[in-house]
Formats: sequence, C-alpha cells, structure tokens
Amino acid sequence: MTKYLLVLACMLPLLTGCGQPLRLDTARATRTPLVTATARPAPGTTATIPAVTRPAPPGVDATATMPPVTATPSPVVQIVPQTARPLTSEERWRAEQLNREVFDPPRLYRATRRVTLFWYDPATGQALEIGTLMGDFPVQARFRLRSGGATALEVPYRINNDFGLTAISDAVRLRMEAAGYTISVEAFLLESDAIQAP
Repeated sequence: MTKYLLVLACMLPLLTGCGQPLRLDTARATRTPLVTATARPAPGTTATIPAVTRPAPPGVDATATMPPVTATPSPVVQIVPQTARPLTSEERWRAEQLNREVFDPPRLYRATRRVTLFWYDPATGQALEIGTLMGDFPVQARFRLRSGGATALEVPYRINNDFGLTAISDAVRLRMEAAGYTISVEAFLLESDAIQAP
C-alpha cells in the first residue's frame, strides 16, 4: 500500500499541471510573412534581380557571387468582356415575327370591310395603329406575331402616302422617325375573315 501511495505522490504534481494553460515565450517569437509583395516593372521595361550568394563547393572562392539576372516582365493579360451589339430597328421587328413566309413578288389581297393597319414600334415593342384601310393592298410576307401569336400580313406603307392614309397621327410619325423610318415602314394587318387572299 505504501508503494502505491508513493507512486501516487510522485504523479500528483504531473497531473495537476495538465489543467494549466501552456506558457509561451512570446517576447522571442517573431513573425515571418509567408508572401512578400514585390513591385512589378512598368510595361516595356526589364527588372534586375539582385545577385544571389550561394555556398561555394570545396576549392572555390566563397566570396564569389552570381552575376545579376535580367528578367523580362511577363505579358499582362487583359480580359475584355464581349458585349452584345444592340439590335437595329429592323432586326427587332424581324425578331417579333415567327415562321415568316416571304412573297416575291408581293401578292394582292383585298379587305372587304375596314381593317386596322398597324406599325410595330421596335423601341417599345408596341403595335401602334396607323389607320384603317379597305380594298386592295399588297402583302409582302405572312408570319405569326411572337407576342399574342396572331397571324399577320406585312404591308409596305409609304408614310402619309398610301391607302388614303395621308394624315397619320403626329405622335406615331415621330416614333417612326425616332426608329429610323422617314419614308416608308413595314406595316401589318391581322388576318381575319374580312381579308381575302388572291
């Protein structure tokens, strides 16, 4: 029993020290940065790396140094994001047309009662009313409108000239000019039972 008490007495100071925090001598500890910043040479110039001293093999002068090495700067890579080219008015109008079927030469259709002639404003995506027409008119294409899905007939229209529509709204005319149309536009009619195909 005495033997066990003696062993326990020897181990007691060791066990009591386990719960204490580890003491470090922080006064002597120094911090070394892992990465150091270096200045980059200006484009078109070269950088000189300072001479480096290496341990000399036996029989060689230990004070000798390597000659300076001239490094050429690595090329700078510039990434320029490719931005989409803005669509023209005509490209926006074509994007609104699905399953476009072109008539060459244009076909002569007939409206048996008054039907509305529209113009698609590519800046806003709105169909604006130009006026109404009745009688014969040329159709240069047939398509389905992306917005709404209605079938439409494309009609060439000389601004303030064709189909008796010589005094269209100034607001519509100004929007046509803003979209780049000053002489003529591609107008359209919605296909209906009032329109007869040739």
